Amino acid sequence: MSEFLLRFVIKFVDILSQLLYWAILISVLLSWFARGRTPLGAWLDQIVRPLYKPFRWARIGMIDFSPILALLAIEFIGRYLTEFLVSLLP
Repeated sequence: MSEFLLRFVIKFVDILSQLLYWAILISVLLSWFARGRTPLGAWLDQIVRPLYKPFRWARIGMIDFSPILALLAIEFIGRYLTEFLVSLLP
Protein backbone atom coordinates (compact mmCIF):
# COMPACT_ATOMS: atom_id res chain seq x y z
CA MET A 1 0.00 0.00 0.00
CA SER A 2 1.37 3.40 -0.89
CA GLU A 3 2.34 5.77 1.88
CA PHE A 4 -0.17 8.40 0.70
CA LEU A 5 -3.06 5.92 0.78
CA LEU A 6 -2.02 4.63 4.20
CA ARG A 7 -1.89 8.16 5.61
CA PHE A 8 -5.34 8.82 4.13
CA VAL A 9 -6.76 5.69 5.79
CA ILE A 10 -5.18 6.66 9.12
CA LYS A 11 -6.72 10.13 8.98
CA PHE A 12 -10.08 8.69 7.88
CA VAL A 13 -10.18 6.24 10.81
CA ASP A 14 -9.21 9.02 13.21
CA ILE A 15 -11.89 11.42 11.95
CA LEU A 16 -14.57 8.72 11.81
CA SER A 17 -13.93 7.63 15.39
CA GLN A 18 -14.08 11.25 16.57
CA LEU A 19 -17.33 11.88 14.69
CA LEU A 20 -18.94 8.77 16.17
CA TYR A 21 -17.71 9.73 19.64
CA TRP A 22 -19.28 13.19 19.39
CA ALA A 23 -22.48 11.82 17.82
CA ILE A 24 -22.97 9.55 20.84
CA LEU A 25 -22.25 12.35 23.32
CA ILE A 26 -24.66 14.75 21.63
CA SER A 27 -27.31 12.02 21.37
CA VAL A 28 -27.01 11.32 25.10
CA LEU A 29 -27.33 15.00 25.94
CA LEU A 30 -30.35 15.36 23.67
CA SER A 31 -31.94 12.30 25.28
CA TRP A 32 -31.94 14.15 28.58
CA PHE A 33 -33.64 17.20 27.13
CA ALA A 34 -35.26 16.85 23.71
CA ARG A 35 -34.94 13.37 22.17
CA GLY A 36 -37.35 12.85 19.33
CA ARG A 37 -38.56 16.41 19.45
CA THR A 38 -35.86 17.75 17.16
CA PRO A 39 -34.82 16.65 13.68
CA LEU A 40 -31.21 16.51 14.91
CA GLY A 41 -32.16 14.11 17.70
CA ALA A 42 -34.03 11.81 15.32
CA TRP A 43 -31.14 11.86 12.84
CA LEU A 44 -28.54 11.13 15.52
CA ASP A 45 -30.68 8.28 16.88
CA GLN A 46 -30.56 6.61 13.47
CA ILE A 47 -26.77 6.83 13.52
CA VAL A 48 -26.02 5.76 17.08
CA ARG A 49 -28.66 3.11 17.77
CA PRO A 50 -26.77 0.43 15.78
CA LEU A 51 -23.67 1.25 17.85
CA TYR A 52 -25.60 0.60 21.08
CA LYS A 53 -27.03 -2.79 20.05
CA PRO A 54 -24.06 -4.96 21.12
CA PHE A 55 -24.17 -3.31 24.56
CA ARG A 56 -27.93 -3.35 25.29
CA TRP A 57 -27.33 -5.92 28.01
CA ALA A 58 -25.69 -3.18 30.11
CA ARG A 59 -28.85 -1.86 31.69
CA ILE A 60 -29.42 -1.64 35.42
CA GLY A 61 -32.96 -0.61 36.22
CA MET A 62 -33.65 2.61 34.38
CA ILE A 63 -29.97 3.39 33.78
CA ASP A 64 -28.63 2.40 30.38
CA PHE A 65 -24.86 2.04 30.23
CA SER A 66 -24.74 1.08 26.54
CA PRO A 67 -23.69 4.59 25.38
CA ILE A 68 -20.74 4.54 27.79
CA LEU A 69 -19.65 1.12 26.58
CA ALA A 70 -20.07 2.21 22.95
CA LEU A 71 -17.88 5.27 23.63
CA LEU A 72 -15.20 3.10 25.21
CA ALA A 73 -15.32 0.62 22.32
CA ILE A 74 -15.04 3.36 19.70
CA GLU A 75 -12.15 4.96 21.56
CA PHE A 76 -10.36 1.62 21.98
CA ILE A 77 -10.88 0.41 18.41
CA GLY A 78 -10.08 3.80 16.86
CA ARG A 79 -6.93 4.27 18.88
CA TYR A 80 -5.49 0.81 18.36
CA LEU A 81 -6.44 0.62 14.69
CA THR A 82 -4.73 3.97 14.14
CA GLU A 83 -1.63 2.85 16.04
CA PHE A 84 -1.51 -0.36 14.01
CA LEU A 85 -1.78 1.53 10.73
CA VAL A 86 0.91 4.00 11.81
CA SER A 87 3.22 1.07 12.54
CA LEU A 88 2.86 0.03 8.90
CA LEU A 89 4.29 3.33 7.67
CA PRO A 90 7.82 3.13 6.30
